[in-house]
Amino acid sequence: MKKTVIIIGAGPAGLTSALLLAREGHDVIVYESDKEYVGGLSRTVLHNGYRFDIGGHRFFTKEKVVSDFWEKILQDDLLRRKRTSRIFYKKTFLSYPLNPAELIFKLNPLETAGFILSFFKVKMFPRKRKDNFENWIISNFGQKLYQAFFQSYTEKVWGMECSKISSDWAVQRINNLNITALIKKTLMQLLRIKNNDIKSLIEEFDYPKLGPGMLWEKVRDEVEALGGTIVMGAKVNSIHQINAQWKVSLSNGEESPLANDIISTAPLRELIKGINPQPPDNILKAVESFSYRSFVTVAIMFRGRNHFPDNWIYIHDPRVKVGRIQNYGNWSAAMTPGLDCVCYGLEYFCQRDDDFWKLTNEELFELAKKELDILGLKYSQEELDYKVIKSPYAYPIYDLSYKERLIQVQEYLNQFSNLHPIGRSGLHRYNNQDHSIKTAMLASENIRLGHKKFNPWKVNQDAEYIEEIKL
Repeated sequence: MKKTVIIIGAGPAGLTSALLLAREGHDVIVYESDKEYVGGLSRTVLHNGYRFDIGGHRFFTKEKVVSDFWEKILQDDLLRRKRTSRIFYKKTFLSYPLNPAELIFKLNPLETAGFILSFFKVKMFPRKRKDNFENWIISNFGQKLYQAFFQSYTEKVWGMECSKISSDWAVQRINNLNITALIKKTLMQLLRIKNNDIKSLIEEFDYPKLGPGMLWEKVRDEVEALGGTIVMGAKVNSIHQINAQWKVSLSNGEESPLANDIISTAPLRELIKGINPQPPDNILKAVESFSYRSFVTVAIMFRGRNHFPDNWIYIHDPRVKVGRIQNYGNWSAAMTPGLDCVCYGLEYFCQRDDDFWKLTNEELFELAKKELDILGLKYSQEELDYKVIKSPYAYPIYDLSYKERLIQVQEYLNQFSNLHPIGRSGLHRYNNQDHSIKTAMLASENIRLGHKKFNPWKVNQDAEYIEEIKL
């Protein structure tokens, strides 16, 4: 049966579902609030010949159906890249993941001894409680490593104390970063013994020649070629259930045609608040306390020498606010207009409408230059340019009570057989791009079948770190 499906958002999840449904012959209408770009947080911005991402997006997944999806679309435009990333700590670059040999030879021996003793102490006398991020990290890595490499950076990213962050975030993101395995690997390297059994983090990944936005622009083009509609600059204010169908109301006063199904990648809080008839008070109260961390990218472009070889570096330095710095030309040479052109992406974390968010673009540019100077990362004044991008709903926050509230909301939404939340924001889940694609695949299959056989909420819920790989 041919259906009309409305999709809110043209990010990875929304466009994946649009393409899969359009290929099945369904009528799809996608509403995207951005006036220019598709791809959501995985879009690639073009500015005066330079391309840059909203955060770096590696193409790596354990899901073959996902890798097949992007490989078939990108084909020869998908490049294999060597991962190079480091931590800037106490004016020193350290490998990421941490290399015990570097801790020995690059840092103060007393500090390194403290890391080792603290690590083995917690292994002999483990903490009983692992209910928050702080306890989870200390239980797995020790107090000293937590204080040096997790606490300040995490609090910079999330804007809250580690003791107030759910341990779910650690379980999702760093569960299999195994210090014991790293120590074993280091000893084997020092003794020149080969062991290729496990890599704690992937050492290579794929990346589109012109950035991740290249994938989503190709998907958009195919959706439209198949007869689908993508409406740009269309902000959805509310959704309305009319008998067994749905329609949406836009901020400009326009309304959509009636649809058999609706897929939403909008922030879960905004979706629930926009449902008509209105959800029960306890559901509205549950989502009201959902919060999100905002993300600001300051891209600095210049003609001159590329001063560091990394794809990105993590900044563990209390003197600056920047949390991470991308070097886009190191992801793909085609991201810059020439080999002598460089583009750094300074990434900041804040709350929407706080003082930092309210800084003008010019003020953010001046701050970014100042912080590069503090860190000793050089840039040229030749053809110096910049672009600022602000993303208000970048990271769903996992506070200590989020899961209980999320379960309430899931149970409420499960009553609707034809309303399908997917993606990072739609599920209030810190998913990677490949996870978002998988949720879209499951929701699209549910629509094809006419009932919810598959559960997108379970994607990336098994505490299996996406970057662990056994060879």
